[in-house]
Amino acid sequence: MCNWHNVFQPIYQIDQNMNPRIDHYEMLLHDENDKFPVHDFFSAISTEEDNQKWIQAEVKSLEKLFSVYPNINVNLNIEPIQFAYPSVWDFLHDIYNKYGQKVALEITERQLQAGPLGANNFDCSFQRIHDMGFRIALDDVDSGSNSFEFINHHADRIDAVKLSLLIFDNISLETTVDFIHAWSSFAKEKNLDLVLEAVRSKYIAEKFAGDKHIFQQGYYWSKSLPLDEIE
Repeated sequence: MCNWHNVFQPIYQIDQNMNPRIDHYEMLLHDENDKFPVHDFFSAISTEEDNQKWIQAEVKSLEKLFSVYPNINVNLNIEPIQFAYPSVWDFLHDIYNKYGQKVALEITERQLQAGPLGANNFDCSFQRIHDMGFRIALDDVDSGSNSFEFINHHADRIDAVKLSLLIFDNISLETTVDFIHAWSSFAKEKNLDLVLEAVRSKYIAEKFAGDKHIFQQGYYWSKSLPLDEIE
């Protein structure tokens, strides 16, 4: 776990002529094999003591990143169950005081009922994050009613929703576009940005180019980059 580091995937705004502009980056935790450390990560965040290893890795990555790119904007991934730990709140206070809104939080919807933090307590945590001043994106949303209800409930405290296109792999492009349009309409009604994750086809990239409320992320545009390859 001591070899954890972050790579950075660009998130683009695409104009109507298909010209990409990097708006911000997502920090992605990797191990020495350059993959997300699934087992080690979820083992580490299961206790506050072990979660310190995650905090240390993120602090180190942020310090390196901003020492080279002081004006960059990045999203930091965090799991809901981590909000049960006082040390995580200390960490969040520290990074907001140091970097302000240059660091936003991406909060996954998974594990809301798991571990020491239930859904009701998470509501309080959500408000606390919002009150601290962080911009918030809900990661890993899908098209199910629970996700919709959850996002609708928190819409006044978040800034963006992220829709992974991986869940549409066995669905036609036309139907995928219909789902994206539905999420886009909802996001616009709630004054939220929509980030399309895992954009891999020119068809999807072109279909949603030129919409200032829709951002794109995925291998069609760029892989994740080590610190020394960031533009």
